[in-house]
Amino acid sequence: MAMETLTDPAADAVLTDWLRREAPMNMARACQVMDEQELDGIVLGDPLNLFHALGYWPQMANTKGGQPPTSFALLTRDRGRAAGFVTSRFLYYYTYADGQFSQALETWLYTENGDAGDFAPLPDIDYFPDRAAAPLTEVERRRRTLLDGAVPSQRSFRDAGAALVQALKGMGLWRGRIAFDHPVIAAVCARHERPGTLVPADNILRAIRIVKSPLEIALMRRASAANVAAVGAVGASVRQGASYADLRHVFDVEAARRGNRGVFMTVDRVSSPLSDDRICDGQTLFIDGVSHYSHYHGDYARTVFVGDPTREARRAAEAAAFGWNAVRDVLRPGLRYSEIAAIGAAAVRKAGYSEIVGFGPHSVGLMHTDEPGEDAGGFYRKADLVLAENMIVSVDCPVMDTGIGGSAHIEDLMLITADGAEPIHDIGQGVMTI
Repeated sequence: MAMETLTDPAADAVLTDWLRREAPMNMARACQVMDEQELDGIVLGDPLNLFHALGYWPQMANTKGGQPPTSFALLTRDRGRAAGFVTSRFLYYYTYADGQFSQALETWLYTENGDAGDFAPLPDIDYFPDRAAAPLTEVERRRRTLLDGAVPSQRSFRDAGAALVQALKGMGLWRGRIAFDHPVIAAVCARHERPGTLVPADNILRAIRIVKSPLEIALMRRASAANVAAVGAVGASVRQGASYADLRHVFDVEAARRGNRGVFMTVDRVSSPLSDDRICDGQTLFIDGVSHYSHYHGDYARTVFVGDPTREARRAAEAAAFGWNAVRDVLRPGLRYSEIAAIGAAAVRKAGYSEIVGFGPHSVGLMHTDEPGEDAGGFYRKADLVLAENMIVSVDCPVMDTGIGGSAHIEDLMLITADGAEPIHDIGQGVMTI
């Protein structure tokens, strides 16, 4: 029996069509960051970054590491130039074509993985012959049309290395300064003695991602609405004796019913999937769920009272909600992360709460924590970022005290506007009572 879904097909179709017309990346922001970093371009192979730049997810790729990338995106800071795309003929025919993209790309295709150093395009052989035993299906016609429409001199390179080198030259990126996100890109450039400079792209990409495009904001609203509903369904399922693992399972199922994919749920400060803790009557606990839709994340937390909470736990939940309301009212462009934490802590103290509430701002998007950091010997240290219009931020507000009868936390996603901020989902109540 199929699982009932709770999606809005018409609304999702609008987002799908939007993704076909343009990539999620805020290209004005990308060009601004490239100007600031004095970059001529960016070359990307990581699947998540490829999706951000092109709207295409190379599903054959292993996102947890292992296999090197088989597809690449090339961006230049020339605002009038289309992105470049390098992929195999097989993937172009069997996966990219089915996305029915309408955005213009400069495309280079190859036949085999590897880098043999042979740059001469192969004869334009038909690798997907039509036997004419039956009419082509709609899928076959679509794939055939796209492949036949590729520029002949750019669609038959022997291997990935040759196609990538030619794409770099064709996009004007062979010389100069480019950012890259995967070692295979650097290896190809080194083997072919590329004369330009290479710099790591990760922090640069994070700087681009913190300011969202209109499409990204729409995807975030969609993801967040489903995530909030899934967390609410978990809250409604909380019962004495239920295991924390049960609640995580409910979250994954409820997120899937709404078209999202569960990433994690923290229950009562516990994140380990190996825990065998269970709900007790009179307990106070928080549930913090993260899931994504089309790779964009929702992040939402609420406190749950199971029966009658202790006085201390009730006060803790009140303190977290009070502090978050005080912070939410003052979010605006120009405010620093450090100021957010100070405002929340001061509001809690001024209201007479003795509870310790942490106020941890972070950007949310293609990752749960999606922002640039300061280089600390190869590690990232949290930077004191300044809020800007079209950022989407969360401020984690967990109570740090123990020995109060449980845990409390509240968290929402806020879109920074021109002169303030607004939630991208329904705020609802700060506490769920079971």
